[in-house]
Amino acid sequence: MIKRVVIASAAAVGLLAIGAPATAHHSANAEFDTQKVVTITGVLTKVENLNPHGWWSVDVTGPDGKVTRWKLETGGVAGLINQGLKVKTDLKIGETYTIKLSPGWKDPEGMRIGIVRWITVGGKDYKLFDL
Repeated sequence: MIKRVVIASAAAVGLLAIGAPATAHHSANAEFDTQKVVTITGVLTKVENLNPHGWWSVDVTGPDGKVTRWKLETGGVAGLINQGLKVKTDLKIGETYTIKLSPGWKDPEGMRIGIVRWITVGGKDYKLFDL
């Protein structure tokens, strides 16, 4: 009887340990419309290299002259480097980039959000997320 209780307890602890990391991460589909791809061209104003994701701020000027700030989620630095993009040397604040992204389902007030799928840097396309 004690053996069954020990085995059941160990199994329960194992399942909890396996499930904890899975709940800590979010699905891109929950935050972004991954069925849609939007292309923007704008000025990179900020790069936040965080783990597990980075955040870029890009200002896009519309045909009417109005500037829209986009806050874009990217992979972590290691993931970007694996794709061939060296964030510290390839991206420059103040430069203009063309980015293909999936937009957010809900935008915070005063800005748009998205997840970067591709970025063109120096004439080369880098695929960052395959959603």
